[in-house]
Amino acid sequence: MSEATTTTRRDRKKQQTRQAIGEAAMRLFLERGFDAVTVADVAREADVAVQTVFNHFPTKEDLFFQERDGYVSLPSAAVRSRGQDETVAQALARGYLRLLGDYHVAGLLVHSIDYQRTLDASPALRGRELELRQERESLLAAALAEDAPPLSEGLRPGLMAAFASGVDRVLDAEVRRRLLAGEPAGEVQASVEPMVVELFGVAEAACRKVRAPA
Repeated sequence: MSEATTTTRRDRKKQQTRQAIGEAAMRLFLERGFDAVTVADVAREADVAVQTVFNHFPTKEDLFFQERDGYVSLPSAAVRSRGQDETVAQALARGYLRLLGDYHVAGLLVHSIDYQRTLDASPALRGRELELRQERESLLAAALAEDAPPLSEGLRPGLMAAFASGVDRVLDAEVRRRLLAGEPAGEVQASVEPMVVELFGVAEAACRKVRAPA
């Protein structure tokens, strides 16, 4: 057996273990609440050692925010990868809709209400969510600062990143409201799409009107 085959098999096993731990953790969190579940509980549910859990998820909060890397980096990555004829607003809308689509395909939208209720009930999770949003905003501001004028000038990168963060929160709340009202996830995704494009467009237009410091 080649070294490459062995490495691939080992990586696949690690991914399977990570997925099993993540699924076990979310099951327990949604059933009992985040604060009522310990890492030892998750380890027992996933049939692994406690240290194995920490090998994949450094903190208990990381078990809840399992999609952290994609969530945090997506807006800045969307801006950096935008086409020559694509505006910043269009790139951000594309990134948001891609994430929403991924959640829908994975079946996560239908569980988002329970997810949000669990988050709201835990001070530790609310604090960690704020940190993630701030990290996301900072990465986006840095990407905008590298972009072509005028959004890269003066206060505009930070302002646009803050506006985009606000748009994210408004859209997330609207998605949750519609799901809670009983709308099917597919219909929610379709109905929110024009709002996504419009709101990011308004944010970019407002930032462009801000006069750069002399």
